[in-house]
Amino acid sequence: MMADLLMVLAAYLIGGISTGYLLVLLRRGLDIRSTGSGSSGARNVGRVLGRSGFYLTLIGDILKGMLVVFTAVRLDFAPLIIGATVVAVIAGHIWPVWLKFRGGKGIATSLGTFLALDYTLVLLGGGIVLFVYLLSRNFLLSWSTAFILLPVLALLFGYPAYISASLAVTAVIVLYAHRANISSALTT
Repeated sequence: MMADLLMVLAAYLIGGISTGYLLVLLRRGLDIRSTGSGSSGARNVGRVLGRSGFYLTLIGDILKGMLVVFTAVRLDFAPLIIGATVVAVIAGHIWPVWLKFRGGKGIATSLGTFLALDYTLVLLGGGIVLFVYLLSRNFLLSWSTAFILLPVLALLFGYPAYISASLAVTAVIVLYAHRANISSALTT
């Protein structure tokens, strides 16, 4: 029981280690959250540091999600705890205690957790993103649709319930983190 709680807490705290924040702070001496979109995610870092900043942040955030969940799986935690670890690392990324609960928006970290759970989830989600993007030319709509459909498709394709549940909770928190973008898109 104590090990379970420590794993989930560690996932949250590690999720809160912000690749983008640290990168911009080290390279420019700035708080990335005070510029652009106010997010510490890869896209905003790319606005300040260019492509290299974007890619380093993207890779760092993917690896963070991947390594935390991979560790929980390898240490043979119960499925419920693995699912909670998925949610905790993403929540830590979005609401990091170290940065007064203002972090990234969770897409790259989610991608890393999905890779650690089962890479076919990423292929499925990527297929949805590509299909919707080709129809709409709207990236926000594309990935939002993928986040909404993945939990349902995971159930239909026979993934374990904890994976579907963690995907559903992930969808809710990532969409919530993007609520301003979604609201803006709906009003234009």
